[in-house]
Amino acid sequence: MRWTRLTLIITEAFVAVSAFAAGAMFVLEPSGRLMGMTEATLARSPFRSYLVPGIVLFTVVGGTQALAAWAEIRRWPRAGWLSVTAGAVLAGWIAVQVAMIGLGHPMQPSLFVVGGVIASMGWRQRPQA
Repeated sequence: MRWTRLTLIITEAFVAVSAFAAGAMFVLEPSGRLMGMTEATLARSPFRSYLVPGIVLFTVVGGTQALAAWAEIRRWPRAGWLSVTAGAVLAGWIAVQVAMIGLGHPMQPSLFVVGGVIASMGWRQRPQA
């Protein structure tokens, strides 16, 4: 299980840093310009700018990934469950994103799969009863 734990730490840390960076760019420039996006992409969503999605991306997606990685590093007893949660949050974020704005980038299905892989690896790390 050592490789699973190390893979989780690296993957969750990478996703956390990416979510923090992207979320911060959306908060700093809610038009989406810093990320090469336009507000027109949001036409089918309930949002007029990327401010709220940026805050959610930074805090919820980035935060759960960072917490799960930290839990694995510290060997917290419930680290596996945190990874399951972090993976589900990432996959859910992508599913909601695709439902609201459509499938517009190859990273969307890739990140959905990454979320599933994180959740699956977390499931393997959970305490056995």
